[in-house]
Amino acid sequence: MERGNIPVFTVTAETIPQAYEKTLKMVWEKGAPIRTEYDRPDDPPSRDATVMVCVNQPFGQPRFHRSFADGLGGLAEYVMEVVHGAHDYWVKPVEEILKAQQSKDTRWTYTYHQRLFEYRIEDQIVNQIDAMIGKLSERGFTRRAQAITWNPKLDPPTDDPPCLQRIWGRLCDGGKGGLVFNMNTHWRSRDLFKAWFENVIALTTLMRKIADRLAEAIGQQVQLGRYVDISDSLHIYGSYFREIEGDPEKGVQTFFEKIESRSFEERTWDSVFIKPFFIDDGVGKGLKPMLAREVDMPENVRKAIEEELRLMESESYTV
Repeated sequence: MERGNIPVFTVTAETIPQAYEKTLKMVWEKGAPIRTEYDRPDDPPSRDATVMVCVNQPFGQPRFHRSFADGLGGLAEYVMEVVHGAHDYWVKPVEEILKAQQSKDTRWTYTYHQRLFEYRIEDQIVNQIDAMIGKLSERGFTRRAQAITWNPKLDPPTDDPPCLQRIWGRLCDGGKGGLVFNMNTHWRSRDLFKAWFENVIALTTLMRKIADRLAEAIGQQVQLGRYVDISDSLHIYGSYFREIEGDPEKGVQTFFEKIESRSFEERTWDSVFIKPFFIDDGVGKGLKPMLAREVDMPENVRKAIEEELRLMESESYTV
C-alpha cells in the first residue's frame, strides 16, 4: 500500500464473533494512522481502513462476543432503538437541528430507526423499509430495494451525523429451501472497538424482521442469507490504545493476548444464554426495565416492544 492511501480489506467469517475478532486484528495490525475530529491532544492517531465484512450466518451460534462496550441489557435496549424506534422521541425538532451548535436543545439529531422508517422530505414522511419490502415483494431480484439515512440539509452542520448511510437488500432463489434474503449495510464511519459489534447485532435483527415481513407478504418461506457490512472508515481510536496494548511492565496482557488465552467458547455467548439478560439484566437495563423506566415512550412503540418481549419469553425465539 502506497503512503497516503487508505488500506482496503475484506473479511469473511461464518459468525459475528468470528468476524469481529478477525476484523479487529486486521485493522489493528494493518490500519493506517489517521487523525480524527474526536482526538484529545495526547491521543495517538487512530488505526483506520476501508473494510468490507461478510458474515455468512448472521444468526449462527455463538452469536455474541463477550468483549463489547455496553452491558447485555443495554445492548437489548439499543436493538429496540434501531428495530422499533424506542428512542425516536428523544430526537429534537427540525428547527433546533438546523441551528446546529447554536441550539441549546441537547436531544439527539437522529436515530437510525427514524431515518429508515420515517424519513422526512420537507412535509412528507417516507417509510423506506416498507418501500423496500414492497419492491422485493414484487420482484425479489430488484437492485432498487434500499433505504438511506443521510439528510443533506440536516446532517452536514451537526457534530454527530449518522454513521450508517444505507441499507440494501435482495431476494435470491435458495432452491428447495425457498427464498433467501441477503442484506448489505454501508457506513461512512465506524468505531470498530466499541460500536461495530452492537451495530451488527441490531442491524441483523432488523434484517430478520424484514425477512419475516417479506415471507408474510409473498406467502413463501424466506431464509436469512449472508450479511455484508461495508465501512468507508473503520477505525480504532487512539484513546483506546491503552486498553488494547495492555501494560507489559505491570503484567497486563494485550487485548489479543487475553483473547488467545481463552477458547472461542470462553470468549463468546450463545443466544440461549443471552436471552434472560435481554429481558432483564438485573441492573436496570433490558426490555422489562426499559418499559417500566421510560414512561414517556409513545404508545405504539411501547406496544411493539411489549410484543418483542412476549416473543422473547418464548423458548423458540432467538435474540
